[in-house]
Amino acid sequence: MPDAVPPEPRIETLCAEVDPQPASRTRPLAMSIVPSSVFEVDSLETLDAVSEGRAEGYVYTRYGNPNQAALEHLVARLEGGQVGLACASGMGAIAAALLADLRSGSRVVASTALYGPTAALLAGPLTGFGVEAVFVDIADPAAVEAALATPTAAVIVETISNPLLRIPDMRLLARSAHAAGARLIVDNTFASPYHCRPLAYGADVVVHSGTKYLGGHSDVTIGVVTGASEVIDRARAIMTSFGAPASPFDCWLTVRGIKTLALRMERSSANALAIAEYLETQPGVVAAVHYPGLKSHPQHKLAAGLLERGWGAMVSFDLRGGEPAASAFVRGLRRVRLAPSLGDVSTTISHPAKTSHRSLGEEGRRDAGIGLGLIRLSAGIEHRDDIIADLDLGLAAAGRS
Repeated sequence: MPDAVPPEPRIETLCAEVDPQPASRTRPLAMSIVPSSVFEVDSLETLDAVSEGRAEGYVYTRYGNPNQAALEHLVARLEGGQVGLACASGMGAIAAALLADLRSGSRVVASTALYGPTAALLAGPLTGFGVEAVFVDIADPAAVEAALATPTAAVIVETISNPLLRIPDMRLLARSAHAAGARLIVDNTFASPYHCRPLAYGADVVVHSGTKYLGGHSDVTIGVVTGASEVIDRARAIMTSFGAPASPFDCWLTVRGIKTLALRMERSSANALAIAEYLETQPGVVAAVHYPGLKSHPQHKLAAGLLERGWGAMVSFDLRGGEPAASAFVRGLRRVRLAPSLGDVSTTISHPAKTSHRSLGEEGRRDAGIGLGLIRLSAGIEHRDDIIADLDLGLAAAGRS
């Protein structure tokens, strides 16, 4: 007896049903966006196999999605990690990386030169879970060894610190951390994998705020973690439980941004060096320039052995005259914009004391060397002469303040 043919559905059913896409011998050149929050499964047996990792597939986007998987694989490949994890923000990625190794009673050794919210997370919410954070000058090997004399679960640093652009001796830190039984977590946001791959120097976990250079266009908020499978699997369980996966569209935007990462970083890094060299010629207005590519940088030689293909796209500088000079500088600019982030294709500046490190408070910022005259600049891909001409206007205004 032939199978019964179902009747033609009514209008209400036609509106609600989604038919599969027609078969095609061609494929789209650009990656498709898969915004679905849930996936159809053909049987209970398949559901078990996918859920237990015995078969490829997806069930629910909080646990995984094709766009998430594409970004995770790409960043892991760029950094030399086994697997990756896409999170809803850079801070989400940092939290997942830390919590993968921490329990009540755990101890973290952290650099005193960290992104403000990272330091605030360690000194604030994590203490409520019984985690102790010890902040040390990572450039002082004796201080690091003393801190690691007490059992420690994790050490966290930045490849290029925010905002003073200090450089850790990553090989030495990795050896010290491993000897103490700790994992080394490195925030590689400022360097990007174009300039540095921390896993190659002994780091265990690499974190990115993909909002910055990976995305590159100020149109995405995302974080990525990569490293060994055993660690990232734990981080994934944390992220999933806290409900902080990256959205499919943000993953798609970040993958698209990474396609031009090398080109953008090459140009932005070259611009940053030219800007830093120009700023050093303005001692009447600029008290100090912080850029690892300058011979005046205290860790220039260390940076030369750590960074590849340039020195990064970030420059920081202290203006004489403190906040009044900084305010006049911002008002004097015509092309470079004030924005509390970085990594865009256009050049932007920020005021760390009022943005990225506001949460540290006056005393914390003073201890970190972040004054009210400090400006952090993210070099874009414009012509360097146009950037410098605009900075000239700002510095002239700062000098008159």
